[in-house]
Amino acid sequence: MKKITAVIMGFGDRGQIYASYAQQAPDKMEIVGCVDPDPVRLNKAKELYHLKKENCFIRPADFYAREKFSDAVINATMDSLHVQTTLPLLRKGYDVLLEKPVTSDPQALLALADEAKRSGRVLMICHVLRYAPFYRKIKDRLLKGDLGRIEHIYCSENVGIPHMLSSYVRGKWGSEKECGSGMLMAKCCHDLDLIVWLNGGVKPEEISSFGARSVFTEENKPAGAGTRCLVDCPIEKDCPYSARKLYVENDRFPFLIWSNVPGKDWTEVNGREQRIALLKE
Repeated sequence: MKKITAVIMGFGDRGQIYASYAQQAPDKMEIVGCVDPDPVRLNKAKELYHLKKENCFIRPADFYAREKFSDAVINATMDSLHVQTTLPLLRKGYDVLLEKPVTSDPQALLALADEAKRSGRVLMICHVLRYAPFYRKIKDRLLKGDLGRIEHIYCSENVGIPHMLSSYVRGKWGSEKECGSGMLMAKCCHDLDLIVWLNGGVKPEEISSFGARSVFTEENKPAGAGTRCLVDCPIEKDCPYSARKLYVENDRFPFLIWSNVPGKDWTEVNGREQRIALLKE
């Protein structure tokens, strides 16, 4: 198998995870460039993968202006940027591994599919659960007919408190305007893909989905609660959702919490007093 060269576009959590495959299997993939608006993350990629300075870009436009210099691009940008950053890549001749969800706009999705077909490039979406042993075993049982005819599929997305708070309440996925996707697409597109895949492509007769933010709302704010955990909240010490408990005392989801501290990599934000001070800002 020919070794694939790739550029990482968006060196956040997902981008770093996908890029790490080059360290695990250097005979199969090599990272040769990076695009990220954060100089700290860009420099981290440069040092980790020994990238040439000219192959590191703050702005996507500067990358597009270069001649094609890799086989593929791993696009791990935020949801709202997926289509606008991927179209130029396909036109440039790159194969693209695109982080899910593709987009919430049906017309933009069709435009992206049309461009992939026109350019003859591979456009693959990161629905990774299809490759998880657990789900592959279920798929195998279905194909063998062990479970009979499938009449109904029920999915429930049970997001734990730390993850829910860190990503979808306090985090950048808490706002559809900021991230580009609502909760269904941002978190549950895995479920949607699994339903289609497990069902063998059979078109469903009826689809229903129920859900809304019903717990973490202004109306449910505890009596006496402040606006910031470590600034003006008198009940913080007894609150199970306290930022101090989750991010200082228990270190839950540190990448999501500390990745946007200016001038620092999230691994450098590790002192108790430093974290408390940042949570008070």
